[in-house]
Amino acid sequence: MDYFFDWPEDALINVANRFLAEVDLPNQELRESIAMNMSTTHLSIAAANKEFLEMERRHNYTTPTSFLELINFYKSLLGKKIGGITNQIERLEFGLGIMQQTTEKVDGLSKLLEIKMKDVEIEKEKTDKLIEVVTKESGLAEKEAEAASVQAEETELIANAAKKKKADADAELAEAIPAMEAATRAVDCLTKEAVQELKNLGSPPAACVEVAKAGLILLKNEKKNFAWQNA
Repeated sequence: MDYFFDWPEDALINVANRFLAEVDLPNQELRESIAMNMSTTHLSIAAANKEFLEMERRHNYTTPTSFLELINFYKSLLGKKIGGITNQIERLEFGLGIMQQTTEKVDGLSKLLEIKMKDVEIEKEKTDKLIEVVTKESGLAEKEAEAASVQAEETELIANAAKKKKADADAELAEAIPAMEAATRAVDCLTKEAVQELKNLGSPPAACVEVAKAGLILLKNEKKNFAWQNA
């Protein structure tokens, strides 16, 4: 006796629509198309079962449970794909945030360098004018010459200080560029598994706690709650 009866296509589509109602899809039209595809797939296997019986003289059944397993498999696979894409989006957004912060720091150093260069040019002009005055008044008395010499030395000190400021600004800019490149490389090594492993640590090492504390300060501007769970 055959205890298995095929569901009609309308029933399969209604069941599929009911279970797919929990799934977040862009629109109802897409949900109905997926339900129709599931129904067509299930019914096509029923036709293949008949060919199998004619060729092998053996029964192979597709039951309502088989159809429900097909729906659950689709929902599970869709969830995994969405989760993977979401993780990639989060990694990309985090990496872009680091890149933006580094770019802002580099821009700030560049503006500071421009200001320092203007200061150097001003000091240079003052020095040139002073040298010109000293040259014209070289025929004055010895005291005046000594005073001019002292003034020239002071001007040289100012010029050297300005050059040193420029060199310091250049050094800061050179340090910022590797930091930006290091931040870009650091994003590539981030994985969901690594973050999950860190999150599950009951008693994390002291180094992990310090790094997590630094992350709270930089990313959330935290000032009080540095507990591991908050991190």
